[in-house]
Amino acid sequence: MQTSSLKTEFDNFFDSMNQYTDFLIKIIKTTKIEIPPQEKREILPKLLPAEKKQIHEAFVLKICATWEILAENVFVECLLRDTSKYEERKGITLPRRQLTKDICKGLISGLRYFDCGNMSGLKGKANNFLAEHYNPFKKVPRDVSTKINEFYLIRNYIAHRSDTAKQALKRMYKKYKMRFRLPRNFLFDTVEFIEFGERGKELRFANYSKAFEKAADEMATFLKIR
Repeated sequence: MQTSSLKTEFDNFFDSMNQYTDFLIKIIKTTKIEIPPQEKREILPKLLPAEKKQIHEAFVLKICATWEILAENVFVECLLRDTSKYEERKGITLPRRQLTKDICKGLISGLRYFDCGNMSGLKGKANNFLAEHYNPFKKVPRDVSTKINEFYLIRNYIAHRSDTAKQALKRMYKKYKMRFRLPRNFLFDTVEFIEFGERGKELRFANYSKAFEKAADEMATFLKIR
C-alpha cells in the first residue's frame, strides 16, 4: 500500500491539533498580557476568564475545519486507490489511468462541499463507496463518533446562532441534564475521563478535541500509517 500521501494528510492533522492544544493551554495559564506603555490606557492587561472562554469557543470552528480537511482528503485518497465499490454501487466503469484526486473529489461531492459533520452520514458514505480494505472510517469507535457529532452541534450553533441550531443544542444538553447554556460555558466545565486505565479530570473542550484525535489515530492505524 502506498502511504506517503495519506501519511502526509494525517501528519498535517496531528500537527495542527498539537498547535491548537499548545496555544489553548497557554491561554488557560496566561493571567497578564504585556502591553506597550502607550496602549495601557486602552487595553486591560489582564486576560479575563470570559475572554479565555471566547477564544476556546472560536477554536471550535478551527478544529471542525481541520477535521473536515482530513476526512475529505483521506476519503479522496482511498477512493483513488480502489474505485471498485464505487463502480459497483453506481453501475459504471471508471477509466483507471485517467483518474485524479480532483476527479475523485467530484465523484463524491459533485459541485458541493464535502459534508462530514455527522459521523453516521460520513460512515454511511464510506461504506457505500470505499472498498473494505480502504475504508478507515469504519474503525472510528461509536463513543468517539458520538462526541464528534455533539461537537458539530456546538459548532453549528456558534456558526449560525439560528433557532434550529439552538434547539438541536438544547436536545443535546438534555442528555447531560442541563438547560441551554452558551457553548463557551459548557466547554469550560471540568469533566472526568478514563484513558489507558487512568482516571483524571480535564476541560470538556479537551475531552471533545481528543475525540477527533482518537478518530484520526484509529483511521491511521487501520491504514497502517501509525
